[in-house]
Amino acid sequence: MPPLSEQALRVAVRALAPSASVRFEAELHHAKREAAKADSTVPTRTFLHRWDVFVALRRHPYRARRLQELERAVAQADGIEDARRASAEIGRLLDAARREVSGEA
Repeated sequence: MPPLSEQALRVAVRALAPSASVRFEAELHHAKREAAKADSTVPTRTFLHRWDVFVALRRHPYRARRLQELERAVAQADGIEDARRASAEIGRLLDAARREVSGEA
């Protein structure tokens, strides 16, 4: 995992999901504005954590492929139960990535 910093995450996002770079920059600027407005580091820390999980989800090729498959499955589900099953697995992937960045895994 890259260190938890703007620059390290920026590099990781560009390498793992170049199409997400624009969203990364927009969210970073928004987090900085909110942090300045609130005189708090919480918006910036939240931003870094969220993108750290994003990188953790995508840095393992199997996990990244499975996430894409599940996102497609949710979008194309014929019924609510199919969508729920795929969504539940997405939740498990997110939990694993969160544990990884939190040092629990």
